[in-house]
Amino acid sequence: MSNVKLNYVCILICFAVGYNDFCCANENSRKKYTECKCIKATATCSGLNYIPKLPPNITKLILKNNILTVINRSSFRNISSVNIKKLWFENNSMEIIQVDAFYDFEYIAELRITNEKLLNITALKSSFQSLTIGTIRSLYLEKNDWYGLADDMFYHLVGANIALSLRRNLLHKLNSSIFLPIAKLKKLQVEENEIVNVDLNGLTTTGFLDLSNNNIYAIPNFCNNNDETFVPKLRNLSLAYNAIRKISKESFKCLETLESLNLDGNRFRRLDNNILASLHNLAKLIIGDNQQLKYIAPFAFNSSSLQKLHLYRNNFRFSKKKIIEKKFNPQTIFQTIPNLKELDLSHNLLNDFFIFRELFASTRNIQKLTLVSSDITTIPDDLFRNMPHIKSLNLEGNEIERWNESLFDYLPSMRKLYLDGNNIHIINETSFPSNLFKSLEVLELSDNQYRCTCEMKWFLDTIRSTNLSTKMQKNWPSRYTCYYPEHLRLTLLANYFPTIAECNSLNIVYLIIITACSSVLILLFFVIMTFQCQINFKNALYLFRLKQRMKRGYFSLESSDDYEFDAFVVYCDADRLWVHGVLLKHLENCNLNVCVHDRDFDVGEPILNSVGKYMAKSWKIIVVLSNNFAKSEWCQWEIALVQERRRRQGKEVLVLVMYQQIDSKHMITPLKALLDTTPYLSYKEGFGENLFWTAVDKDIHKPLDIPPTSIF
Repeated sequence: MSNVKLNYVCILICFAVGYNDFCCANENSRKKYTECKCIKATATCSGLNYIPKLPPNITKLILKNNILTVINRSSFRNISSVNIKKLWFENNSMEIIQVDAFYDFEYIAELRITNEKLLNITALKSSFQSLTIGTIRSLYLEKNDWYGLADDMFYHLVGANIALSLRRNLLHKLNSSIFLPIAKLKKLQVEENEIVNVDLNGLTTTGFLDLSNNNIYAIPNFCNNNDETFVPKLRNLSLAYNAIRKISKESFKCLETLESLNLDGNRFRRLDNNILASLHNLAKLIIGDNQQLKYIAPFAFNSSSLQKLHLYRNNFRFSKKKIIEKKFNPQTIFQTIPNLKELDLSHNLLNDFFIFRELFASTRNIQKLTLVSSDITTIPDDLFRNMPHIKSLNLEGNEIERWNESLFDYLPSMRKLYLDGNNIHIINETSFPSNLFKSLEVLELSDNQYRCTCEMKWFLDTIRSTNLSTKMQKNWPSRYTCYYPEHLRLTLLANYFPTIAECNSLNIVYLIIITACSSVLILLFFVIMTFQCQINFKNALYLFRLKQRMKRGYFSLESSDDYEFDAFVVYCDADRLWVHGVLLKHLENCNLNVCVHDRDFDVGEPILNSVGKYMAKSWKIIVVLSNNFAKSEWCQWEIALVQERRRRQGKEVLVLVMYQQIDSKHMITPLKALLDTTPYLSYKEGFGENLFWTAVDKDIHKPLDIPPTSIF
């Protein structure tokens, strides 16, 4: 009798909670219900060697961390009647998936096979026969350590309309012809592999292609021999975090339909004019995390279709020196983007007041402007007069302390304002227009250096008497603290209650008296110091005059920013394997731009001319010494050029690397003279190798010892 009652109770509970984890049970009711955890329509099963029965409402099954070596139709016999639509496998020690595995699942829309490193790819290919082509929409084959795929890998998916992910494998080449059987491959993700070469012939239906986080050195070819596109429907393309060094207006031919392009994290040194010329429908461009970017041409972003431009984390200096060197033009850089609505220049350097004004003179249609951590100290009073459509303005993490009370008068459409993490001390009734508080949806002012004085009374009273705190997101009150005075430091603004009595006019009189007395004492101090420290003042005057001379065109030292390449490598072809496989790989992984003759020289130009030309473009010269080098007549000629560079710029311009100790019989006089007068580093694999690379990095970054020179 008691067992019958217990069964009824179980059934009622299952209906009440919608088959939650109480319902995932073994047929034996005496065992604990710990095999699978069910939440609503999702079941997650771990630690099993078989697939148990599940409630009939389950539509998503996750099989994770089990021991399921062989998967076939009988593996699913306990759930053959369950309407599974999403089936995930992860780390189940799978080796074989047989042909009939998915036969009973007519409605599977999503299949994921992740972290199954023992899985036989050929068996997996055959198992696709049992998938229902009409219902499958997503196929994820990720983190399986696959080095390559068979040419007929997707032969059994003929006619499918799917999104396919091959993320986080070890693929070295992308041969897109293997996807031809898939009639409608709408989305392809192959990021985080080891891909170098890309063949796009086979993606005629693909609208989204992600090739990020690979080892691609050049923009892939999107055209066939007749200049017809391989990807007629491609709208979103990501080539982020590869090793691409150059782009030009020819790089994106045959991409007429492209709307979004992501080039984050590559190795661009320059952005030339009209690089978007062939992208007539491009609406969004992302070029961030390019720390080597030194030059932006005046019309680099010339585009009538571009609406969103992200140039964040490039550490680009929008400075007067860059203008003098013609590294960018603040008047034209955004002038040729008439429909620009969203601009992100975060984590660059924008601390020049006048350049700031010129830079945004032509951005009238901007709706979202993001300038996070851009070293901004002052905002021009009329900066936003020409940008009335701004809805979101983000100035987080700068050095802003105050602004003119009319600054925000010209922003009737603004709904989000971020000023957190600056040096703001006081917020009072003149800080913002009265109507702005009412129209804003988000006002972020946290993490500033607030002075808890009577000047903050108006702001605190406004917060307490209105709904302003609801617009300050989740940071109020925890991240609004007093910075001054010292006895109130770290006190929450919410706990500071200045009274009318404390803030009356008498206190103001006292403040004036104290200020006047302090001024007299400071003046007296400076008078005394003037007589006591005359020599120091003379030195200060000298430094002031020196800075004035620098403003008229004198600079003390060169830096790597003045060169196209960080280093030029001189080496013997017999040592090519080590130079390319070890030295170049290490230097370029350290974000250095390195020039080598067989990769970077201009095609068709005599090599004799190119050596001198590209040495002049390089900040440092790395010479890889060995017996092969000493015996080469060509290398002896290069030593003469190296010596000439050393005579002009000193020994710090050279980084000598002894890859192989040179026998005395091969030691020529010029080489011996170079070694006698210049320190060198010896390479030895294994113990001490880290010390060697550290020394190489420091030598490359070490400044040159060049006296001040005039730029005129």
